[in-house]
Amino acid sequence: MNSRRRFINQSALFSGSLLIPGFLKAWEHETQILPQGKVVVVIQLSGGNDGLNTVIPVRNDIYYRERPVLGIKKSNSLLLNEEAGLHPSLPGFQSLYNEGHLSVINGVGYPNPDRSHFRSMDIWQTASDANEYVYTGWLGRFIDANCSGCDHPSQVLEMDDTLSLALKGEVQKGIALKDPVRLYRAAKEKFYTDLSASHQ
Repeated sequence: MNSRRRFINQSALFSGSLLIPGFLKAWEHETQILPQGKVVVVIQLSGGNDGLNTVIPVRNDIYYRERPVLGIKKSNSLLLNEEAGLHPSLPGFQSLYNEGHLSVINGVGYPNPDRSHFRSMDIWQTASDANEYVYTGWLGRFIDANCSGCDHPSQVLEMDDTLSLALKGEVQKGIALKDPVRLYRAAKEKFYTDLSASHQ
């Protein structure tokens, strides 16, 4: 089983994955997961993250001075270049970086932050300005614009209890589910296969 298929099948958070309509059928094939189109995988970690110990500024004296205990030594980090390294528990990310499949963007934020976690999440999920309140998400607006009249409603899936604001459009919305394997099995039941065949 290749690593992308393993990730899709086992991921705890597979948020906002833009899939082709035949996404369930594609899982049956070992060698070809998604035979056409492109897939965007958004991994949203909603809990707190220590960014300085995730991407470590290994040549920054201030980092080591202010973190005499928490700071991760350059020799223990997984070096990306002369300036930065990754936490030692992220060798997979280092491999992706070395292969050119991962980029690091530091210092992402918005002007005049109010330091509210909840407001920051709204801004991230809606792609709005800090002084603007929007009730549709950036992925939701994308599917409104690009998936009107799509044959299948399963263009966007989120692995979570509830649907994030990011996946809510004015008209189209994603689907939130916790168990993709259960969805796959349900879709294979005779009732649904007969129903699908009658609408082709």
